[in-house]
Amino acid sequence: MTMVSPILLRYIGRRYLTSFAAIYSGLLGMIYLIDSIELMKRLAKYGNFSFGRLLRITAFKLPEVGLELLPFAILIAAVFTFWRLTRTSELVVVRATGVSAWQFLLAPLLLALAISFLKMTVLNPLGSAMLVHYEQLEARYMSVESSTINIARTGLWLRQGMSDDRTAIIHAATIKLPEWSLTPVTAFFFDKNDQMTHRIDGERAELQQGEWVFYKAWSNPAAGFNDEVSPQFYEQLRLKSSVTIKDIENRFASPQTISFWALPEYAHIMQDTGFESNPLWARFYDLLSEPLLSASLVFLAAALALRSPRQQRGWFLVIGTVFVGFFVFFLGDFLQALGISERLPLIVASFAPATISLLMGLTALLYLEDG
Repeated sequence: MTMVSPILLRYIGRRYLTSFAAIYSGLLGMIYLIDSIELMKRLAKYGNFSFGRLLRITAFKLPEVGLELLPFAILIAAVFTFWRLTRTSELVVVRATGVSAWQFLLAPLLLALAISFLKMTVLNPLGSAMLVHYEQLEARYMSVESSTINIARTGLWLRQGMSDDRTAIIHAATIKLPEWSLTPVTAFFFDKNDQMTHRIDGERAELQQGEWVFYKAWSNPAAGFNDEVSPQFYEQLRLKSSVTIKDIENRFASPQTISFWALPEYAHIMQDTGFESNPLWARFYDLLSEPLLSASLVFLAAALALRSPRQQRGWFLVIGTVFVGFFVFFLGDFLQALGISERLPLIVASFAPATISLLMGLTALLYLEDG
């Protein structure tokens, strides 16, 4: 077997990287335009729309959406690169000198792996942070009620706005689901100047229809705020609230807003406090499988595009690329749903699509290369 020249690898790698940059930029531009139009329709209802604000808000969402498109760009760029090199007979000449497909595939394969590792370790944390900011801007400009939730080792922290311009911060060490019983619970109340007015300490609290109900609770004025009022004990103390259980669950951080490095710890915290952690683990294992998936897409692209010029048809490449993309990502979504529902081990559900795709690509390339 002839040794492959580093110059040849650099040339093929440069062609692949150029194709990837052009295709990925085109996909990002298309998504940015679609998201901008969609956001324009939504912001126009609130009367605080401006073109500059629209572009700024959409830009914060683009990195995370773009990361979801990265495998498509890797696949399409690989197909296009191999097709162009075959159409111009460059790969025909290279293979005639004794260089096998396994050798000249090394450059695009390493680049695809590097892109995947970059996505997993750097771009994903950046995209997650920007997506959080996007959601905050969206809530601010669309007049969404101010309410934030945080799960930490110390328990649940809930901040909600009150009807009289006050703010309540509720903390509970443990949460019993699905009835949403908080034990023990403390609520801190602040006026519009962010001065603490009083606090409520209860053995237990439940979120019922339109109100929080505190059981065996003490209401204590803040030190220096109203020293004439003494602490009062209540068997039941009711606090009006417009927040519902569904609102709280919807405001938990989605897996997309948590970086790759923070996902395991956050998943353990959710698990320890009794909340659903499978979507977080699914997201983590999905990111871990990205390099394997990228390698499989390069091999599948080579199996599609490394046919002789006489055998190649434009429609075959287009249909083949669409089919491969649809198959891989449909299989991934299907198996991930099985994993989240605990019908399959999560790690198996996350790595199976990449593993199956890699075996298919290697098999097709072996048949093409060695007959």
